[in-house]
Amino acid sequence: MRTPDRATLWALGAVLVALLLVLASWTALVHRFVAFVVGGVALSLVTALGALALIALGNRRRTLAGLRALEAKTAELERAHEALARTERLAVLGQIAGGVAHELRNPLGVIRNSVYYLRMVVPSDDDRVRKHLAMVDREVTAANRIVSDLLDFARVRSPEVTPTDLAAVAREVLERTPPPAGVEVVVREAPDAPCAAVDPAQIHQVLGNLVTNAVQAMPDGGTLTIAVARDGGRAAISVTDTGAGVAPEHLPRLFQPLFTTKARGIGLGLAVARRLAEANGGTIEAWSEPGRGSRFTVRLPAAGTEG
Repeated sequence: MRTPDRATLWALGAVLVALLLVLASWTALVHRFVAFVVGGVALSLVTALGALALIALGNRRRTLAGLRALEAKTAELERAHEALARTERLAVLGQIAGGVAHELRNPLGVIRNSVYYLRMVVPSDDDRVRKHLAMVDREVTAANRIVSDLLDFARVRSPEVTPTDLAAVAREVLERTPPPAGVEVVVREAPDAPCAAVDPAQIHQVLGNLVTNAVQAMPDGGTLTIAVARDGGRAAISVTDTGAGVAPEHLPRLFQPLFTTKARGIGLGLAVARRLAEANGGTIEAWSEPGRGSRFTVRLPAAGTEG
């Protein structure tokens, strides 16, 4: 195969520049998602041209070293591109979720007020009507929970960071939403566990979502374990259940918005947890084994080490 000469490379470069100018003009006219696709195509073209230039202009050793550097830079750019695309998708989905939630909240309020009124006027001995009113009330509560999840997903405010005792936050979560009687609760705190530099209200919501998820995974009871520890230079807290576990093929999708393996719910609890953890400079990861249970670990900046 003949190596491209410099004239060919200049011609390719001119074509590429013209193509990029056209793509840039299109980008201003299309949806933001399409802009990311265009960016990915342009990135591939730039990478190919760079590889040709290295082959034509450098000796073999310099070419190989340059190609390795180019591959590393390309991988870095692709990761940044994927992160931007994901952020863009979440932002758009958040706007949609917020709009839907606001549209649903008012009619749900009307239904709940109507149930309250009917309970006041229906004779107390009419069990059949009261049974159906209770059913409506339960469904309104479930629908309101979905609306709250939508709003939580839509409005992630900037964190108000302060040193936060993660074990104390865990105890508050358990006090506000105690697990059912069949679930045994274990809280472990390592002696050297640091405080986290986070927004305590947002991390309270993260843990609340994880605890709710763990309890729902154990409908017949089990053990819920919350552990707080130091993980290198980070503060870590994990929530472990002894439920049925998650199939391996579902693990990569657990934190995706609208993905759920449950019969009810819309799959935003874990997505909200991830979004809030990342907003606080942290990460969240899942481990699960079918038949043994699941563990979710949140790693956050330790107080005194941020910045």
